[in-house]
Amino acid sequence: MKKRFSLAALIAALAWGPQSAQNVSAVYCYPGDPPAVYQACLAYNAGIGQQVNNQNQLSSIQRQISDTVAQINAIDAMIANLNRQIAAQKALIKQTQDAIDELSRQIRFGEASMIRLQARVAIRDQLLNQRLRFVDSHGTVNYMQLVLTSSSMNQLLNRLVGAQEVTRSDNKLIAELQVEHVEMLDANQILDNQRGEVMALLQQQRAIQADMEKNLAAQAAALAYEQQLQVQLQAKYAQVQAERAAIDAQVAQLYLQYAAQAQAAGGGNGAFQWPEPACGYGCITQGFGCSTFYLEVYDPSCPYPHKIHTGIDIAGPNGTTIVAGDTGVAYLYPGSIGYGNLLVIIHGHGYSTYYGHLSGYASGMYTGKVVARGDAVAYEGSTGWSTGPHLHFEIRVNGVYKDPCIWLGC
Repeated sequence: MKKRFSLAALIAALAWGPQSAQNVSAVYCYPGDPPAVYQACLAYNAGIGQQVNNQNQLSSIQRQISDTVAQINAIDAMIANLNRQIAAQKALIKQTQDAIDELSRQIRFGEASMIRLQARVAIRDQLLNQRLRFVDSHGTVNYMQLVLTSSSMNQLLNRLVGAQEVTRSDNKLIAELQVEHVEMLDANQILDNQRGEVMALLQQQRAIQADMEKNLAAQAAALAYEQQLQVQLQAKYAQVQAERAAIDAQVAQLYLQYAAQAQAAGGGNGAFQWPEPACGYGCITQGFGCSTFYLEVYDPSCPYPHKIHTGIDIAGPNGTTIVAGDTGVAYLYPGSIGYGNLLVIIHGHGYSTYYGHLSGYASGMYTGKVVARGDAVAYEGSTGWSTGPHLHFEIRVNGVYKDPCIWLGC
């Protein structure tokens, strides 16, 4: 027991100082605890070993991450970590309470046994004291007197046997009392150890409970902030989709204006060049199709959340040259919310291509310019709704997005 308290005190002393500001700290796991408590304690410490201060983490997310989606992802990760910590804390608290209940039961039985033992010893102590007082007042057995006062040999022998029995009984009583007094000392020591163990477990339980309350508060704050972000995200999503619809409508009008010119230049034959020659198929980071990313375009044919990625993402180094997939007429749309800097090329025969998140356009590019297949038209970037440098490339047929790999062979 002393070893446990000394180790706990040492750990507490080492933890004091700048680290004491941490809102959750490891606890000392005493190998002498009940096995379930010890294992739960180890699991708890393993769970918090990787923890970052949760309140500071939430503030950091709010302060340093400007992108709403990235904030939500960071909040989700933080909440998942908090859930693991809270589960470990609840498990440790339960195991600790179970151990406290069991020790308390043992203490109650031990105290009852102690009362019975104390009563028995008290009675036997009283008997011994009476014998000692009798001996003190009458002296020890006078064998000469027994001989002289005996009327016969049988009486003498009976008296001698009786005296010996009294002596043996007295010696036995003394020996038994010595054993019982030792038993009382041992029982008291066991009860003291159990009471100390209960106190240590209660102290540990209070510390874990306090840590869990802080985690629950951090969890509630994170969930509340995530709800705010979801509202912002819904508004931003509606804004992006409205902008996308406006771009598509404008492209539809431009198609009528430029299709004939693009076809005359040789565009619209249905053959497309890979748009980023310096970075091949291995640079595709997201393909065309249904997506769980809730900022993508709504598509009822996809499973929940019914979103679809309308092109392919090609992630090369920032500033990588992008070329026209086919001959056509360029339309520049810089600074959109979703696509960022966008280039649309109208090819004719219903075909058009979209190039999003550009860092900039090639020199001499302007809306209405005729570009040939393979001409440098722009540079890869991370503008708009983007998490890193990449080209978002789409092929549209009569305004409907299609899988670019159908034509590119990826």
